Amino acid sequence: MGFVRGAGYAALLAVPSVVAAGITIALFFGGAGSWWGYVNDVFSAIALLLLIPPVIALALLLGDDLGWWFWVISWLAVIGLAVAAAGQLLLVAGAVSLNTSFLTGGIGIVPAVAWGIAITYAAFTRDLPSATVGWLMLGTLIGAAVLTVAGFAPFGWPVAAVATAELLVLCAWLVSLGLDLLNRA
Repeated sequence: MGFVRGAGYAALLAVPSVVAAGITIALFFGGAGSWWGYVNDVFSAIALLLLIPPVIALALLLGDDLGWWFWVISWLAVIGLAVAAAGQLLLVAGAVSLNTSFLTGGIGIVPAVAWGIAITYAAFTRDLPSATVGWLMLGTLIGAAVLTVAGFAPFGWPVAAVATAELLVLCAWLVSLGLDLLNRA
């Protein structure tokens, strides 16, 4: 169960990266300079990569119980997280355009969202991960949908408020997931 323990720590380590990504994207959109966009990309990539161990750990813990479909979704999420992180880092390195990084991010996020739905289902039907993790993931998914819609509005305090709420729920989910994995290790 050493891997599960490491995955718990990885989820907890993702929290500072997510917070830093949130702050730097706010600075970028707030007009502090385009440099902050690159800093955001690096912190986002770190957070995405730190999510890979928890995805694998939950596949190991749940895969036999939930069956082949959960294994497929989990491995697609691992690939998706890696593709999204690579796109962010390649953008920083100047190897891809912003539009290409949107493509890699989109390709990466779709299976990660499917995985989020799957673990929410598992939390509510198997209590693995805990129901708290399930509720916080559900909140994260709903918050992401609301933020996507809010993103079409001009940037201002309503969008910033939704983004801040989403950041807080995402961080709470990561902490809850990390502690849940550590308790099961």
